[in-house]
Amino acid sequence: MECPCCKKGCVQPAKEVLAGVDSMYMACPDCAPDPGLDKSRPLKSMPHEIERCRSCKRAPLDAVMLDVLRVLAKSGLRDELDHLRSVGSPLIAVGYPLAYPPRLGPGSLIIVGEKLSKPAAEEILRQVPEVKGVILSKGVPGVVDQREGPKENTLLAGCDLRADVVQSLFGELVIYKSQSKIHIEFPRQSAPKMKILENLYFHGKIGDVVDGLCGPGTLGLMCVLAGAKRVVLNDIWLPAVENTMLNLEVNKDLLGIDEIERLETPSAIIGKEPVLVGRSTGACEIEVYHGDLSGLFNRARPAGLCLIDHFPGANTRKLEEACRCCGEVVIV
Repeated sequence: MECPCCKKGCVQPAKEVLAGVDSMYMACPDCAPDPGLDKSRPLKSMPHEIERCRSCKRAPLDAVMLDVLRVLAKSGLRDELDHLRSVGSPLIAVGYPLAYPPRLGPGSLIIVGEKLSKPAAEEILRQVPEVKGVILSKGVPGVVDQREGPKENTLLAGCDLRADVVQSLFGELVIYKSQSKIHIEFPRQSAPKMKILENLYFHGKIGDVVDGLCGPGTLGLMCVLAGAKRVVLNDIWLPAVENTMLNLEVNKDLLGIDEIERLETPSAIIGKEPVLVGRSTGACEIEVYHGDLSGLFNRARPAGLCLIDHFPGANTRKLEEACRCCGEVVIV
């Protein structure tokens, strides 16, 4: 599948990702032991270089971050007293709960950090082959409060599309995210949000579901995997809606989708009156809307269960009132 960011083959069907994820970041028999660098040591006391494995060509995460730090130091954005943590957050291209430090191949890491520049980011991509993209962090992206407008980080160089493998008792899904525009959620084996869904499932409440602030579609699509017969996904933030449509296609086989229909291509990055962007048919009837949740039920039929997954600490009172027409509203 074509990547919506770099137009290359970054996107794989979920079944292909899941088939290879267990060995994706493993060391080969010829790999040297992980260097286990002290992340708080200054650059001046670090090794000059950590070699890639001559057999599998992969590099330990520490080696990649050290190379990135050296590029930033040469660019004047860091100095000899800075340490590996000063680079930023490393996001592997396919997020998966790992019990060991990952070994990285070409284009398998996205860096999200502060005090970065476009020239330095471009130099990182030239010199450090494992880095796929570099993002300048300005905070948590998305629409926290409509009155304040949207927040969006800046992709300085490369591609920002990556995926998380989301696990539950129902199975696994692969959720792609435009990481400069979608907030980071690290995949965990015992994710609290999945526990909430599992509890709702055991009480027989996942059948007709609205995921009112769906983001890239994680909760709503997991409800499909759990056996829901109708799921409505909605978000006010257009990048989230576009990611949701992509994730329908990526997880098509896992979700029992027969056909996906694209109905609208919104132009406004923040939706107002909800617009039906797309729908799919198959084991579950799925609709994807772009707009303000407060007006969703002027267009979409209410459901037995409405999920509201807002940013931590955000006031959900008005949204809960707008969803009172649903059988039950759950804050995730």
